[in-house]
Amino acid sequence: MKELKMAALRGVTKTNLDKQGFGGLDDDAKSCYAWPLRFTPAVGTVLIVVGLVLQSPIFLGVGAIVPLTGALFPRGMILDLVYNLGIRHLFDAPALPPTPSPRRFSYLLSTVLIAGSALSFYYGLSALGFVLGGMVVLGGIILTTTHWCLGSWFYRLIFARRAAR
Repeated sequence: MKELKMAALRGVTKTNLDKQGFGGLDDDAKSCYAWPLRFTPAVGTVLIVVGLVLQSPIFLGVGAIVPLTGALFPRGMILDLVYNLGIRHLFDAPALPPTPSPRRFSYLLSTVLIAGSALSFYYGLSALGFVLGGMVVLGGIILTTTHWCLGSWFYRLIFARRAAR
């Protein structure tokens, strides 16, 4: 793996990556992946915004497949594949690591909300469509800018107690 020279990560970034399930990576790896791990949520958020602007149940419905692939396939999310097979070569960056369970759970939540948004627009419930889609957009913006993931937070909240038993 070619090394991507990055500045030292802030403690909050390391913590947020750990909480997404990337705790098994050392600090150098986290430093290399910090920017590439922003690609998927950034592109996904833009796609959702386009669907909301168009108020298109078809665009949003098809768009819900994107996070579903991330929930189902830790190495095969559509946007991760786009990055790994193409974009990363433009920047001589490392391939993205497999998606850990907390982040996959977040993708599942996004899938449900985007599908709900699509159905809302289909049935003429535009306000609900904007709320459901807007929740994913807000979460995507926060994830892209800070690496803090609401879905991963829910994952730890729900499954940490089960793991402790």
